[in-house]
Amino acid sequence: TRLDAEVKSWFAFALQKCHELALLRDALNSGDTAALAEWSAPIQARRHSTRVHNPAVEKRLAAITAQDSQRANVYEVRAEAQRARFKLPAWPTTTIGSFPQTTEIRTLRLDFKKGNLDANNYRTGIAEHIKQAIVEQERLGLDVLVHGEAERNDMVEYFGEHLDGFVFTQNGWVQSYGSRCVKPPIVIGDISRPAPITVEWAKYAQSLTDKPVKGMLTGPVTILCWSFPREDVSRETIAKQIALALRDEVADLEAAGIGIIQIDE
Repeated sequence: TRLDAEVKSWFAFALQKCHELALLRDALNSGDTAALAEWSAPIQARRHSTRVHNPAVEKRLAAITAQDSQRANVYEVRAEAQRARFKLPAWPTTTIGSFPQTTEIRTLRLDFKKGNLDANNYRTGIAEHIKQAIVEQERLGLDVLVHGEAERNDMVEYFGEHLDGFVFTQNGWVQSYGSRCVKPPIVIGDISRPAPITVEWAKYAQSLTDKPVKGMLTGPVTILCWSFPREDVSRETIAKQIALALRDEVADLEAAGIGIIQIDE
C-alpha cells in the first residue's frame, strides 16, 4: 500500500481483524489483556496524533455561524451584477468542465509519476493540452470556457492529494462504473488546504482568451461521499472541514480574477 508505518498501524484489514478476534478470545478466556493492550497502542496514539487533530481547523470549525451559509445578496441582485460584468447572451453556452483524458494525457501523467519525465516537461505538456482545449472551445463559439482539467487524474483524488488530512493507497482500487476504477482518498485527520490547488492553471487558461474561463472545483459532499471517512468524527464535521478548505480556494480564484466558479455536487 505504501502507507507510512504510523498511518498503516491505524488500519485493520481482513487479516488484522481476524487477529483482533483471536486476541479478544484469548483475553476473555485467560483474563490476560497484555497482548490486547499492546495491539491497541497505535489506536490510543492516534487519538492524540497531530496528524489527526489540527487545532487551527477545529477553531475555525467552531467559529462557523448560521450567517456563513447565507448569501449576501438575493438572486435578482446577483443576476444583475453578473449580467453587467460578463455581458453574456440570454442562453450562454458552456461545457461540464472536464475534457477527455486522452491516451496522450494519461501517458504524460504516467511518465511523470514513474520519473521518466521531469516536472518542467510535464507542466509544459499539460499547458499545451489546456491551450488546445481553449482554442477548440473558441472555434466552436462557446461563451464560457473551461480549461479541460488535463492535470487532474480524478475529480476527487486530485483534490484529496492536495489537502492535508487525506492519504492514499497505491493498489486500493474500487470500481466506479464499467471499466472505470478509482483509488478513493482515505480521511485520517482534520482537513485543511496548505496551498492553492487550481488557481495557477485557471489563471493560465484565462490568459489565453478574452472570454470568461470557469474555475472548476469538486464540492465537499462529493469529495466526502467518494472517500473513506474517519469514524471518530461525524460526516457532517468532515464535510464542513472540506467546505472550509474549498472556500479558501474560491477566495483565491476570485482574487486571481476568475469570476465564474463551478462547484460540482
